[in-house]
Amino acid sequence: MIVDDEPAARDALRNLVLANCPGVVVAAEAGGVAEAVRLLTEKKPDLLLLDVEMEDGTGFDLLDQVSKLRFNVVFTTAHDDFAIRAFRYNAIDYLLKPIDPDELVAAVQKARQNSNYTHLQRQIANLVSTASSKLFDRITLNTADGPVFAQTNDITRIESYGNYTFVFLADGERCLVSRNLKEFEEMLPAPLFFRPHQSYLVNTAFVTKFLKEDGGYALMHDGAKIPVSRRRKDAFLEALMN
Repeated sequence: MIVDDEPAARDALRNLVLANCPGVVVAAEAGGVAEAVRLLTEKKPDLLLLDVEMEDGTGFDLLDQVSKLRFNVVFTTAHDDFAIRAFRYNAIDYLLKPIDPDELVAAVQKARQNSNYTHLQRQIANLVSTASSKLFDRITLNTADGPVFAQTNDITRIESYGNYTFVFLADGERCLVSRNLKEFEEMLPAPLFFRPHQSYLVNTAFVTKFLKEDGGYALMHDGAKIPVSRRRKDAFLEALMN
């Protein structure tokens, strides 16, 4: 099902789906929130391609009116820094307009493989909360065992592990997450989160001491020693002071 308040955008997306996604049927289209809520109940789609900004509300408003998800959701949006950051925080799929056919195919394939709507319901609930409060205080960490929903301020440090990262939490939990360090650096607020070394991102609130040995280390609250590169040392010390 396609939801977008611009007829031309709906036409373009429908044509992209039909041309690039064999076996996918566009069961319904809606031009706004109210119409979409009605059609969701009637048509029961497997996948919702949902615009963010519409004349009678937002895609967040629509999902807030759905008591129980029984479909996957992929947002479509023009460049919107707030919305994109919200999607990344909550590990929600989105497509940036104009939509790239390859990215659409990848999103549809991912939706086909996901039938765990319980996890998605929680991610959507966090997304709606973020959208209404404008606060990025919770983050979804996708792990092999399912998503972990963490308070942003409970992240103590993040370590690079190839295309993955280890995320360390204040309670001692360590999560292997399928995101690289650069993505976390772009999402998490600076200077609270600082990258003192190419392989590490630290929450400065959990740094207890700067050690000068061997060029410099950040001593974390749990005793871990994180290397600080020479070229980043001055900026790191300034972040700690602030």
